[in-house]
Amino acid sequence: MMNLEKIVLSAKKREETGKKMRAATQKNIPAVIYGRDFDSQNLWIDSVAFAKVFAQAGTNTVISLSIEGEKKELNVLIYEYQVDAITNDFTHVDLYLVDMKQEVEAEIPLNFVGVSAAVKELGGTLVKSYDAVLVKSLPGDLPQEIEVDLTKLATFEDNITVADISVGDEVELMVEMDAVIASVIEPRSEEEIAALDDDVDADVSKIEGVADKEDEEEENEEKKE
Repeated sequence: MMNLEKIVLSAKKREETGKKMRAATQKNIPAVIYGRDFDSQNLWIDSVAFAKVFAQAGTNTVISLSIEGEKKELNVLIYEYQVDAITNDFTHVDLYLVDMKQEVEAEIPLNFVGVSAAVKELGGTLVKSYDAVLVKSLPGDLPQEIEVDLTKLATFEDNITVADISVGDEVELMVEMDAVIASVIEPRSEEEIAALDDDVDADVSKIEGVADKEDEEEENEEKKE
């Protein structure tokens, strides 16, 4: 499951801090690279180039980082990133230097494919308990996503557990094998819906009764005065 396509990201060393750094962030994203037995470095990364790389690599594909002035490219993962809440632009990036011979742990997103017969034909509701799972492998073996086949959910008794998903021998799932990833719950019967409506009406009546009692007490107090 090796990621054979090489993804390259260029960067420049960053000296600016404070106001000078904020003034220089029009086209560049401030970034930092760190790792085990590695002195962290502040970097600049072109915002357009990073957006393209992020769309391709996400947070679980190894990137070859080329720093201006350095001969050797570094293998990194996008470890963390910050996004502007209004513009949705990247505002900061953390890159983690990896040893290609040392295993790492990463959250891998789940890609749900197919259609459940229990949903389509029986009217059930799909329940997804996980949208990503933690795995461990060599950096080059990290999958970009893990497929979950929903066609296995044919009845309301069926469920998909971690043991049902396939990741290959190179990847170790760091989640309990019997953990349920997806299932389908059956629709409520007319009797259950009616019972829920009755409960809601009863709760509303209680609230209205309390409010009426409070109003009555206030009126009595006013008469006494």
